[in-house]
Amino acid sequence: MQRIRRDVLRSLEAGIVGLFLIQGVRFLYATLYARASSADLVNRVANPAALNGVPGVVELATVRGEIITVIALLALPLLALIVGRWRISIPLAVVLVALGRSAALQSQDLALPAAGLVVGAGLLYLALTITHRPNIYPSMLLLGLAGDQLVRAMGDTYDRTWESDYRVAFTDRFDMQMQVVIGLGAVALILLAILLWALEFQERQTERRAEGYAPPLTGQLSMWGGLALGGVFYLEFTLLGLPNTVAHWSGTGYTGLVPWLLAATTLPLVPQVRELAGRFAGIFDTVWRGWLWALLLILLLVVGRRYDGLLAGIALVFAQFLVGLTLWWLVETGLHRRNLTGITILLGVIGFAALAIGDYFTYDYAYVRDLRDPYQNVGEVLRSFRDMGLGLALIAALLVAIPVILARRRIPWRGGKALYTLGSLALVLAVSFAGASVAVDNVVRRPFNPNCLRVATFNMHGGYSQFFDPNLEKVAQLVELNGVDIVLLQEVDTGRLASSGVDQALWLSRRLDMEYVFYPQNEVLQGLAVLSRVPIVDMHGLDLPSEGNQAAVMRVRLDPERLVADPLAGQTGYLYLYNAWLGFREAQRDGQPIPEGEQDQNRQMRMMLDWIAAQHGPAWTDRIIMGGTYNFGPDSPLYSTLRMDQLDNPAIKDPFAGIRAEDTMTVFLVDGTAARYDYLWTFNVPLTGAMVDQSPEAANASDHRSAIVAIKRRAPLQEGEAELSCPP
Repeated sequence: MQRIRRDVLRSLEAGIVGLFLIQGVRFLYATLYARASSADLVNRVANPAALNGVPGVVELATVRGEIITVIALLALPLLALIVGRWRISIPLAVVLVALGRSAALQSQDLALPAAGLVVGAGLLYLALTITHRPNIYPSMLLLGLAGDQLVRAMGDTYDRTWESDYRVAFTDRFDMQMQVVIGLGAVALILLAILLWALEFQERQTERRAEGYAPPLTGQLSMWGGLALGGVFYLEFTLLGLPNTVAHWSGTGYTGLVPWLLAATTLPLVPQVRELAGRFAGIFDTVWRGWLWALLLILLLVVGRRYDGLLAGIALVFAQFLVGLTLWWLVETGLHRRNLTGITILLGVIGFAALAIGDYFTYDYAYVRDLRDPYQNVGEVLRSFRDMGLGLALIAALLVAIPVILARRRIPWRGGKALYTLGSLALVLAVSFAGASVAVDNVVRRPFNPNCLRVATFNMHGGYSQFFDPNLEKVAQLVELNGVDIVLLQEVDTGRLASSGVDQALWLSRRLDMEYVFYPQNEVLQGLAVLSRVPIVDMHGLDLPSEGNQAAVMRVRLDPERLVADPLAGQTGYLYLYNAWLGFREAQRDGQPIPEGEQDQNRQMRMMLDWIAAQHGPAWTDRIIMGGTYNFGPDSPLYSTLRMDQLDNPAIKDPFAGIRAEDTMTVFLVDGTAARYDYLWTFNVPLTGAMVDQSPEAANASDHRSAIVAIKRRAPLQEGEAELSCPP
């Protein structure tokens, strides 16, 4: 019983530290990305002093200092080479993790270095755990991942534990600030570490006095194990560890995936499951066993990416289970004279960082700048990461499988006591049930007056303000303040590392009690979305020809007639929304001017208009709203093309045509210039008003402003029928 108590306490301590480590890595990556991007923009401003008080602004020198600090903190696992023989080193590592996690919420200036301390000390704890508790280290990562999934499920994919002022409601009458909750959790973790150290110290003293005492076996992470650990980190942080990412990869529902992915994450902790896996692996030839394991994992990832639906979802859930099982192969146990686990942990960090950089350029390949000699080819290499999301995942999968390929003489999966199996099975069921309970869908709040609707288009800038201050809550507040019923969103992230793994479309829909649909334009995690209080019927999307950043348009059918008792509703049909993001106009390519006919914008516009005409022509009786970010101004020839003045189709109305030009600007650049790049166009839809939200609140939400139109549900359909009444 004493041993069981010790193992339970060890697993609890490891799981909490693992959770803090997983959360710290996600927060650290996104924060470094945001601050480095902000510093780059500030460096282009002629007078940086004019930016005082603007959210997110940071100087380049500050970011450089922060990066140096973070790199130094990430080297903390090297301390395992020095203090690894001291048993007190483990509680010391726990104390550092707890202090860093609490300090990150005490001051905004401390957030980044404190997160670096959490990650560095968490990696140190991982190195020490691999060395002294090799049978516990998989629990640290798997319980940490499961905890992160639960926390995000409670926040609709958003980890609110980094917001100090966020209030956690425990009951209807009692809540507590997040910084207090995390602080109490950090104190409890420190006390748990001290208690566990005292119990182990007493146990070791008893064992050493017994006859036939032999030193316990230690664990070691080899070089290939370190690279495999980097592959595990990459797969978990970019794909398998996030139910929303798995949902978008496989085209399945987020709510249904949460409990299954939690079960797949924790199931490898069940001893009987590992024993069955060991028996299964034992039937294969030792030469081919590892290669078959690698091929199976690769096949599951390919099926999960290339197909949509239940089969793809099951494939990715099973891939998560396999990755969890592989953790036992990364560590070799024995009596090691020299233990270099601290170094190989850093090797895994470097491998993960290299893959994560590649992941970044799979989305931002189009914004790579040309470099001077002798680095002129680097830009081409970085731009070549376009469409490499699956390729990077397969490289990571191969790295994960290398220890299985090399270990031909051992199968590390072993069973355990029946009590351990029952306890771990109870844990699997508990976390799966908890995930299913907190990931439930929201109830949609319909329009207050279905006859009078407000439609907006808004470019979210990837979830950041102009200077990369997180903007999700600000976007939600703007939608509420403007009373918007339908929102067309561009530059939406749904699980990228750069945006903390948040599914922004899903989060906003639940925060605002709206329906949503999403269409990916870059990989599967960045694209266009529509939020609506009006019932959504279906959605279709189209990728547009793009030499630069991938452009796309989505068509969404709405059914506003479902909300009213209108005897003439059958004559009106659906309301069609077209939400688009078009590429930028380029002056040169490879040093040569780009002819007008080869401009991305021209080809994209022609394909989009042909697609629309194929749906609605030649009658053109449908109600249509076109919107999005078009990246050209009203002085562009494409503006007239968009109005269809030169086509055989009826003209589409620009609701902002009669408004002063300075009041229609929707994008504001860091050099002080402004332009109108975001549009809403209407056809067969009665207008009652139009505006661009240029309030101070909107200025702090993105580098774009939202364009808003007020419309009536329909025009009169019979002679003498009165217009629908809408307030001004």
